[in-house]
Amino acid sequence: MTTHPKFIICVFDGLRRDMITATEMPYLRQFIDEGTDFTLSRSVFPTETRVNSAALGHGTTPNVSGMVANKLFEPGVYSDRLFDTSTIEAFHAATGAHNGRYLSAISMGEAADAAGFKTAVVGSGSAGTTRWVNPMAEPLGHIGLCLRDWSSSVPKDYADNILARFGPIPPAATPNISRQILQTDMFLESVLPETNPDISVVWFTDPDATYHPHGVGSPESWAAVENVDDQFGRILEWWQSSDERDRIQVFALSDHGEITATHKVDLKAEMGLAGLDLHDHFLDGADFAGSKGYGSVINVCDGDKGRIRNLVAWLEQQPWCGMILTSGGDGVEGFVPGTLAQSILMIDHPRTPDVYFMMQTHNDLNAYGFAGGTYYDAKYKEGGTVHGGLHLKEINNVMAAQGSLFKRVYQSAVPACITDIAPTILHLIGCKTPSSMTGRVLAEALSESSSEPAEFETKTYTVGTSPRRHVLRCWRVGKTRYIDRGL
Repeated sequence: MTTHPKFIICVFDGLRRDMITATEMPYLRQFIDEGTDFTLSRSVFPTETRVNSAALGHGTTPNVSGMVANKLFEPGVYSDRLFDTSTIEAFHAATGAHNGRYLSAISMGEAADAAGFKTAVVGSGSAGTTRWVNPMAEPLGHIGLCLRDWSSSVPKDYADNILARFGPIPPAATPNISRQILQTDMFLESVLPETNPDISVVWFTDPDATYHPHGVGSPESWAAVENVDDQFGRILEWWQSSDERDRIQVFALSDHGEITATHKVDLKAEMGLAGLDLHDHFLDGADFAGSKGYGSVINVCDGDKGRIRNLVAWLEQQPWCGMILTSGGDGVEGFVPGTLAQSILMIDHPRTPDVYFMMQTHNDLNAYGFAGGTYYDAKYKEGGTVHGGLHLKEINNVMAAQGSLFKRVYQSAVPACITDIAPTILHLIGCKTPSSMTGRVLAEALSESSSEPAEFETKTYTVGTSPRRHVLRCWRVGKTRYIDRGL
């Protein structure tokens, strides 16, 4: 190839593999079947959106990037409230508090820019989701457009111009049909032809935004997936008719899947009854501060190990509590016996909260016949969805590729992850891969590769004793580690 390849990455937020049918998602179904399908692909843990947007953009796991949760108490950013990574205000607070770089990793956008390549991100999800893919977009002059919060879009002059031409932005809805049509219009009619990015990310907020209130398999969720599939079809049509057809390579993926919220728990109230008051910060003398949910992240005042043990002991008595993670330990078991080490799940960063736990999951079918559910603490009603844990339906994300550089009609039997996309792209455009990237080049999927698929090792780790036994299965391909699932 005499010129470098270009890449389009289409992300369908929250999409479960079992909703990609030939009837409802014909474009994506055909794309997967005719290209390379990474059947064993996984999200990083926790299976949350900003954690995985950072993982995609930086090619690395949370223990390296430092993006360890969607929402947490992070006193280095805010001492009087939780740090919600979804907002542009919090993004600026975080980067400002850390000398312009909150994440402790080099992004694909930065690495590509150093070699003269440009990145564009066009999202209909939160400003944080858009910006954490390429946090240095503004100083580098890269494009970052966010239809949910247009004021966060950069460069400002370009954003003002494109909004004047294509706007106004329709109100949000579930499904978010009008916004995602406009998102695709902007990408196909302005971003691609007028700015000619080398790497493009198009992040659709559906079906996630519709799954949450309405549930997997609901009529609304089917309308959501049908619409994003139509938009993907438009992008494929543009690609197939492009003069640069052979240069452009396309990835299609989801950042995570989702499971059904089946049993509501009021965590803060339950902790309060046990004398374990949970607050948003420590300024009022609380012992515990953090974010609650299906997956909860809790800091303990002064990191007091006695309080940590007390919290874990109480959690172990709750029928709704699932896997518990603590720091330290021997690399498998955390410092509190019966808990898993944060390091084995690759979230052991200095800002990782003291205790991370998930609620108990199950494989029951929901009202529409889709497996997977959990206890939860979130604003959504029962029958909606949540994510953030280790259930197979969450962590087995969608990942597929097509283009002249990828094998056709190929199902990879090798573990892969969202973190592998950035190093693969940098390899193919001839850029140096930053040492912070933990992902690997997906060599087994490349059309010019004659090597046998990589061998991989499977290990199962168990801590605790029945009925409080935690089981985790992991893979290793060369030096790259993957989480398969919690069992």
